[in-house]
Amino acid sequence: MPTTPHPTQGVTTCTRCGAAIRWATGTSGTLKGRRIPLNALPSPAGGLAAHTTGLGGLVVRELDAERPDVELLEWKAVAHWNSCTGDNGQTSPQPTRSRPARRRPTRQPPLWGAR
Repeated sequence: MPTTPHPTQGVTTCTRCGAAIRWATGTSGTLKGRRIPLNALPSPAGGLAAHTTGLGGLVVRELDAERPDVELLEWKAVAHWNSCTGDNGQTSPQPTRSRPARRRPTRQPPLWGAR
Protein backbone atom coordinates (compact mmCIF):
# COMPACT_ATOMS: atom_id res chain seq x y z
CA MET A 1 0.00 0.00 0.00
CA PRO A 2 1.87 3.09 -1.19
CA THR A 3 1.63 6.30 0.76
CA THR A 4 2.13 9.93 -0.13
CA PRO A 5 4.75 12.27 1.33
CA HIS A 6 4.00 15.30 3.46
CA PRO A 7 2.88 18.09 1.07
CA THR A 8 5.35 20.74 2.25
CA GLN A 9 7.89 19.21 4.64
CA GLY A 10 11.35 18.94 3.07
CA VAL A 11 10.31 20.63 -0.17
CA THR A 12 12.71 23.11 -1.78
CA THR A 13 12.89 24.64 -5.25
CA CYS A 14 15.20 23.75 -8.12
CA THR A 15 17.68 26.55 -8.82
CA ARG A 16 17.48 25.91 -12.56
CA CYS A 17 13.75 25.62 -13.29
CA GLY A 18 12.03 26.61 -10.03
CA ALA A 19 10.12 23.32 -9.66
CA ALA A 20 9.38 21.85 -6.23
CA ILE A 21 11.90 19.12 -5.33
CA ARG A 22 12.91 16.96 -2.38
CA TRP A 23 16.48 15.82 -1.67
CA ALA A 24 16.97 12.13 -0.91
CA THR A 25 19.90 9.82 -0.24
CA GLY A 26 20.31 6.65 -2.26
CA THR A 27 20.52 3.39 -0.34
CA SER A 28 21.47 0.74 -2.90
CA GLY A 29 22.80 0.07 -6.36
CA THR A 30 24.23 2.95 -8.38
CA LEU A 31 22.51 5.47 -6.09
CA LYS A 32 24.20 4.31 -2.87
CA GLY A 33 25.36 7.28 -0.83
CA ARG A 34 24.48 9.87 -3.49
CA ARG A 35 22.13 12.80 -2.93
CA ILE A 36 19.36 12.75 -5.51
CA PRO A 37 16.82 15.47 -6.27
CA LEU A 38 13.31 14.04 -6.60
CA ASN A 39 10.19 15.69 -7.94
CA ALA A 40 8.16 16.71 -4.89
CA LEU A 41 4.99 14.90 -5.98
CA PRO A 42 4.78 11.11 -6.37
CA SER A 43 4.42 9.74 -9.89
CA PRO A 44 2.96 6.36 -10.89
CA ALA A 45 5.54 6.22 -13.71
CA GLY A 46 8.47 6.63 -11.31
CA GLY A 47 11.36 4.19 -11.31
CA LEU A 48 12.39 4.94 -7.74
CA ALA A 49 10.84 4.06 -4.39
CA ALA A 50 11.18 6.72 -1.68
CA HIS A 51 10.31 6.75 2.01
CA THR A 52 11.07 8.87 5.05
CA THR A 53 13.26 7.64 7.87
CA GLY A 54 12.42 7.87 11.55
CA LEU A 55 14.62 10.97 11.83
CA GLY A 56 12.85 12.84 9.03
CA GLY A 57 15.35 12.10 6.27
CA LEU A 58 14.32 10.87 2.84
CA VAL A 59 15.89 7.76 1.31
CA VAL A 60 15.39 6.33 -2.15
CA ARG A 61 16.09 3.03 -3.88
CA GLU A 62 15.80 1.84 -7.45
CA LEU A 63 12.95 -0.46 -8.41
CA ASP A 64 14.64 -3.60 -9.73
CA ALA A 65 13.94 -7.27 -10.41
CA GLU A 66 14.36 -8.22 -6.74
CA ARG A 67 11.95 -5.59 -5.44
CA PRO A 68 9.95 -4.41 -8.48
CA ASP A 69 7.17 -2.59 -6.63
CA VAL A 70 6.85 -0.15 -3.75
CA GLU A 71 6.50 -1.57 -0.28
CA LEU A 72 4.63 -0.38 2.79
CA LEU A 73 5.18 3.35 3.49
CA GLU A 74 6.99 3.95 0.15
CA TRP A 75 5.88 5.94 -2.87
CA LYS A 76 7.04 6.04 -6.48
CA ALA A 77 9.26 8.98 -7.31
CA VAL A 78 10.97 10.44 -10.37
CA ALA A 79 14.52 11.82 -10.27
CA HIS A 80 14.29 15.55 -11.00
CA TRP A 81 17.22 15.58 -13.39
CA ASN A 82 15.06 13.53 -15.78
CA SER A 83 12.40 16.25 -15.91
CA CYS A 84 14.28 19.52 -15.27
CA THR A 85 13.64 22.09 -18.00
CA GLY A 86 15.99 24.85 -16.88
CA ASP A 87 19.59 25.55 -17.78
CA ASN A 88 20.31 28.11 -15.02
CA GLY A 89 21.76 30.49 -17.61
CA GLN A 90 25.25 29.25 -16.86
CA THR A 91 27.82 28.95 -19.59
CA SER A 92 31.35 27.70 -19.28
CA PRO A 93 33.77 30.59 -18.82
CA GLN A 94 36.09 31.30 -21.72
CA PRO A 95 39.78 31.14 -20.84
CA THR A 96 41.46 34.54 -21.00
CA ARG A 97 45.01 33.29 -21.50
CA SER A 98 46.47 30.25 -23.11
CA ARG A 99 48.89 29.69 -20.22
CA PRO A 100 49.12 30.91 -16.65
CA ALA A 101 51.08 34.05 -15.88
CA ARG A 102 54.61 33.77 -14.51
CA ARG A 103 55.29 34.73 -10.95
CA ARG A 104 57.90 37.31 -10.14
CA PRO A 105 60.81 36.03 -8.12
CA THR A 106 60.63 37.27 -4.58
CA ARG A 107 63.42 37.98 -2.16
CA GLN A 108 63.05 36.01 1.04
CA PRO A 109 63.83 37.75 4.33
CA PRO A 110 66.86 36.37 6.16
CA LEU A 111 66.38 33.65 8.73
CA TRP A 112 66.45 34.57 12.42
CA GLY A 113 69.94 35.56 13.39
CA ALA A 114 71.35 35.13 9.86
CA ARG A 115 72.68 38.04 7.80
